[in-house]
Amino acid sequence: MKKTTLLIFFSFLLTYTDAQSFGFQIENKKEIIEIPFEIHNNFMVVQVIINNSLPLKFIFDTGAEHTILSKNIFADALGLTYDRPIRLIGADLNQELVAHVTSNVKLKIGDAIAPSQDLLVLSDDYFMLDEYVGIEIHGIVGADLFRNLILKIDYKRNSIYIQRTSSFRPPKRKWKEVPVSINKNKPYILAQAILGGKKTDIKLLIDTGASLSLLLHTNSSENIQLPDNIIQGSVGRGLGGILEGYLGRVNRLEFGGLFFNNIITNYQDISDAISLESISDRNGIFGNALISRFNIIINYPKEKLYLLPHWRYNKGFKYDRSGLELIVSGKELNTITVYNLIKESPASEAGFKKGDKILSVNEIPTRFLNLKRVSKKLTKKVGKKIKIKIKRGDETMILRFKLRNLI
Repeated sequence: MKKTTLLIFFSFLLTYTDAQSFGFQIENKKEIIEIPFEIHNNFMVVQVIINNSLPLKFIFDTGAEHTILSKNIFADALGLTYDRPIRLIGADLNQELVAHVTSNVKLKIGDAIAPSQDLLVLSDDYFMLDEYVGIEIHGIVGADLFRNLILKIDYKRNSIYIQRTSSFRPPKRKWKEVPVSINKNKPYILAQAILGGKKTDIKLLIDTGASLSLLLHTNSSENIQLPDNIIQGSVGRGLGGILEGYLGRVNRLEFGGLFFNNIITNYQDISDAISLESISDRNGIFGNALISRFNIIINYPKEKLYLLPHWRYNKGFKYDRSGLELIVSGKELNTITVYNLIKESPASEAGFKKGDKILSVNEIPTRFLNLKRVSKKLTKKVGKKIKIKIKRGDETMILRFKLRNLI
């Protein structure tokens, strides 16, 4: 898992309770509808066509209650008209943002069609998703589109499948049925975590819109405490900028007869302004870096979850060993910039500073490397030598360090 892929996750709490979102419609002659997706920096990205117009790229997000267009500059070209403004609480669980509701929107995603959908349009591009995903992103596909259906995600084929409950038969053989609950269109897994030698029951949001593995809210339970070995850094991006927190490990996570050991885990406090009840009493997030180790089926109407573990699903977890936290920018999203540094890390000791532009990594110019490839080089084995050419203002320099374990 790479620091650059930990930066966006979405949980929207809102006064938007009178929506008329009808979701995907399945024709009688079709049993299953397929939606292909791509993986970019651990985000699932699907192509969305709005009102038969140009194709856009959205993050597929089981942790978002509603479908959202984040770039309002497309609203006029798509023929969208606003009904009313609403206020939402974003990923930092603190600050509010403003969105507008637009109704009777036609959405086509793969072979799936929602003929008359409510869509939320942000009044500003608060999240700047492009910087973290590495490609231009225009919005989020939320659970209001598939909340009355069966959802299957096949991570080996990079395909999403939806079908009516009437034609669904529970899977057999190697699939595991795992306790789950659905609240406000969002699925929550019930699990047990070994924290500080004690087993604790926890409730986690199953969130494909979170690129991380696991996040725990340290003030959601007296049993969730920071481990001894942690580093301070970014756990996400909120409306006010970088969300600070900690990175450590959880000894073990168990659910439905399955388990993970030594999980790379982000720790974050919930804002005092947010009640646990308003976020369904959750203790954290079960993110896409864990979800993608399974094929997954969610029966939303009957609140059933089925998991098919991939081979070696609980193998070790990779993470950044440099201390660099990076974003991309520029017209073609090919400028890689240091936006944050882990204290007492190889990168900080080598002399990196916020704002440094990465020109090359181990002699390979960044014009041939995207954010994912640079990040991958920073998760190599301990002791790997890294040579990075940077530009700082008008000055060009070369900085060197060796990767090492930070936690």
